[in-house]
Amino acid sequence: MRTVILTTDNLGIDIPSNRAIFEAFHAGNIQSASILANGEAFNDAAENVVKKCKNLDTGIQLNITEGKSLITDYDSYLTANDGYYNASGEKLLLFSNNSKYLEQIEAEFCSQIDKVLSNGIQPLYLTSNNNIHAIPKIFDIVCRLAVKYKIPCVRTQTELPYFVPELYRHAESKYLSNVGQNLILNTANWINQRALKKYEINTNDYFIGILYSGQMDKSTVLNGIKQLPEETVTEIVFHPTTNKWKHLNYLEYKTLIDKGLREEIEKSGAEIIFWHDMTEDEPQGETIEETTAPEVTTEKPSEEEQIPDEQAPAPKYETVVHSITVTQPDTETEMKD
Repeated sequence: MRTVILTTDNLGIDIPSNRAIFEAFHAGNIQSASILANGEAFNDAAENVVKKCKNLDTGIQLNITEGKSLITDYDSYLTANDGYYNASGEKLLLFSNNSKYLEQIEAEFCSQIDKVLSNGIQPLYLTSNNNIHAIPKIFDIVCRLAVKYKIPCVRTQTELPYFVPELYRHAESKYLSNVGQNLILNTANWINQRALKKYEINTNDYFIGILYSGQMDKSTVLNGIKQLPEETVTEIVFHPTTNKWKHLNYLEYKTLIDKGLREEIEKSGAEIIFWHDMTEDEPQGETIEETTAPEVTTEKPSEEEQIPDEQAPAPKYETVVHSITVTQPDTETEMKD
C-alpha cells in the first residue's frame, strides 16, 4: 500500500501561518510541521502549536536564505552587515566547495538545532528552506548533524512526474520553473542517496509539492498520489496561512481544514502515517480526540482585514481540542513574511 505523510512547512514564520497549521492539525489533515528556528513567530509556534498539538511530529526547517541569523557575529559569508542572510540557492551551489563557507553553514545549522532543542522540542526530521539542503555538500552536513543530534530522518524531494487535468495550472511561467527545479532536485537526490546510506538516515521515498507548488489543493494531491508506486512512503508538503492576501497559501489552508480531504486520500488507496512511524521511537504525548474543522468562507477580505502583514497586530489564540478561540488583538506585531 502507498503511505503518505502530510506536512506543513513555515511553522514559526508568522502568526497566520502558525494558526493555519494549528487548525489543519486539529482538522486531522496533517501529521507534521517543519519549524523555522529563526522565524519571528518561533516562540508563538513553540508555545501555541508544538506544545498544544499532541502527537504533532516536528521537524526543523534549516534556513540560511531568509531572515536573520541566530549567530551575533555577522562577519560571515552568509549574511550582510545587519545579520540578515544574503545567500541564494545559486550562491550556495557556487560556493559549496569552499571549506570556510561550509563551516559557516554548519555553524548556522547547529545554532538553529540548538535553539529548537533548548525549547523542549525533539525534532524527528531535518529539511531546509528553499530546499537548499539538496545541494550534495550541504546534504552531507545535514546528515552528519542528524547523527550528531540523534534526529532519525532527513527529507528528500524526489517527485515523480504527474499531470493535473485542469489546463490553467500549466499556463503560468511558474509551472515551467517548477518543472526545471524538479529536474534539478531529482538529480541531486539521486546523488544524495550515498550520504543517506553512509550515515544510515531514514528518508521518504518520494515527495509531492514541487511541480505544483502554489497549487496544492485536493485535486493536486489526489492526482499526485495516483502516480506513486506501491509500498512507498511519500511526503506531501503544504505552506498554509490564514492571511487571505496571500491567496495561494490561503487556498492551501482551506484545503487542509477540509474534513473530506483525509477520507478522499484513504479512498485513493493511500494510508496516512506519521514521521515517527518510520522510526523506532514511540510518539510522545496523547492521541487527540477527533476535532471539527472551523468553517472558512471565501468572501473578499473586509476593510478591517485589509492591512498588510507587517502592520497588522498579531492576535493571541487560545488552543483547545474542539474549536479555535481568538481573543482581541494585543500590541504585538506580526513578522514580515
